Amino acid sequence: MPTLSWDLFVIVLFTVIVAYSFIVGKENTLKIIIGTYIAILTADALGNLFLEFFLSSKPFTQFLKLLAINGEEKAMMLFKISIFLLCIIAIAMRGQFAILRGRQGGVVGFLTTLIFAFLSAGLIISALLVYASGGALVGGEFLVNQTLQPVYATSRLVKIMIDHASIWFSLPALSFVAWSFLGQREESQENE
Repeated sequence: MPTLSWDLFVIVLFTVIVAYSFIVGKENTLKIIIGTYIAILTADALGNLFLEFFLSSKPFTQFLKLLAINGEEKAMMLFKISIFLLCIIAIAMRGQFAILRGRQGGVVGFLTTLIFAFLSAGLIISALLVYASGGALVGGEFLVNQTLQPVYATSRLVKIMIDHASIWFSLPALSFVAWSFLGQREESQENE
């Protein structure tokens, strides 16, 4: 029986997120990307507060031991991943903002949806892996923790996603800005 690899897991998760992006459309994919940025900032900020106020509390650390969560590292990892996922889900489901003014169809619409779907998947997976490795996307470098070290050492894709997290973090925003400028140019040409 073949063994599953982390590379296969990353590929499947990437594929699922890209497919979901096509199902919900470009507008909602952009909403998810923006929600992911908000979730990253929220998880990093609340993670700092969690570390400062809760993990320094003796009763809270004893409570974590009852839940079989040993160590600050694991508690922080679980907390950040939970906050990150909850924020993305809440914003994707209930976010009350609009993204686009017009619609693009045909090949251009398909390609922009594909690009944003790919970047959304990269951003989400990279953020999850960084949090699982004990790091933060905002605020500096980190070392891969003991929990994720075996996966990091054996999976080429996990290593790429973590080592290049800053690129995955910046590309969706840069693409959104570039797409916004192109959209304005197309809009002004249509009005002439």
